[in-house]
Amino acid sequence: MKIKQAQPTQLGKWMKHAAASLTAVLSFVTAAPVESSQPFHPFAESMDIDPDYQWFAPVDMQELNELSARKRANRGWFVAYDRLHFGLDRPDSSSQSKNRIDMTWGNRYDLGFMSEKDRGWLFSFTHVSGPNVYDDTRIVRGPLPVIANNQTPQNPFLTSFPAFTLRFPADPAFGDGTFLNRKSVNVATLSSFEANKTWRFEPYRYGGILEPLIGFRYMQFNDYSVDQAYTGIQNDTDVAVDIDQFSFTTTRTDNQMVMGQLGYRYSSTLKRMTFSQESRFFAGQNFQTQGFSSKTYQFTPQDPDGIPILGQTSAFGGRENSEFVVGMDARAEAAMQLTKAFNVRAGVQVLYIGRGIWRGANPGQGNQDLVDQSIVSPAFTFGMAFNR
Repeated sequence: MKIKQAQPTQLGKWMKHAAASLTAVLSFVTAAPVESSQPFHPFAESMDIDPDYQWFAPVDMQELNELSARKRANRGWFVAYDRLHFGLDRPDSSSQSKNRIDMTWGNRYDLGFMSEKDRGWLFSFTHVSGPNVYDDTRIVRGPLPVIANNQTPQNPFLTSFPAFTLRFPADPAFGDGTFLNRKSVNVATLSSFEANKTWRFEPYRYGGILEPLIGFRYMQFNDYSVDQAYTGIQNDTDVAVDIDQFSFTTTRTDNQMVMGQLGYRYSSTLKRMTFSQESRFFAGQNFQTQGFSSKTYQFTPQDPDGIPILGQTSAFGGRENSEFVVGMDARAEAAMQLTKAFNVRAGVQVLYIGRGIWRGANPGQGNQDLVDQSIVSPAFTFGMAFNR
């Protein structure tokens, strides 16, 4: 007896084709080679700081002693911060020891990365506010008239004088009080921004690493001249002061430098310590502007309820100039590795600008035309770095 074979249904045909297709796909996937164990990222070289991300793991001294200098040099992103104890020499127009250096404080921030191909970028920003050195002369306020009820007018610095003036209460040792005639000696601010392309050469025989750089540098140096003066004006028939007069004169000189620079960083490692030396040489154009203003305020001490303004005069002027500027920035540091990627460091720095800086004075107080001065700025630095 012949058994008639059943014909497959349409559903059975579809399931048969689906199984064959799934088998083919699985065979292709299992046979495909694995190209990389790391996920694809367009910035893979710069973002890959460390595969295990154990940045604060203890330092492996055996690794530092046995690995080559190339492997000890970090790659990936790095950041650093330094506190600067910054010095600035006085302007040529200063009559008080112009070769003296006045100290102040500033900050420096570094950000950059080094790829696995030993190419990268370095960005650096520095800002120094100061120094703020003044020569203050104490002036005794002149005798004041006695008004109704034997009241003595108040010190105008406590009432109606402008907010930016110095304020001193009445001093029993000086009768009705004293004022300061303030004259600037060394007042300035400095800001600097760098963007550098960096490379890393093959390590030297004893482990030294050289990283040359080329880049752009913008610096802004602002110099301030300030003169304040108090005068007690008397009339011809009275020995008392009829008018308190206060004058405020200031000159601001701005230097905005756009420059290119070349430099290098050389470092070597000895166990936990890393010693480095950096130098940058820059040159470019300095676009200079100078503006000055003068204001005079007058007050009468006759009114015990308030000291109204009798008069106010002001004047303003400005001019521009341009100079070629050239200089260098040299640093030396020693860093101690505390964890796998974190270190603390200290060092010295010298910023020198050989020519092309304009530092002025107030009209009648010094030479305002010294447009080609130099700057000498030594500094002590201390800070910290991550993955540097």
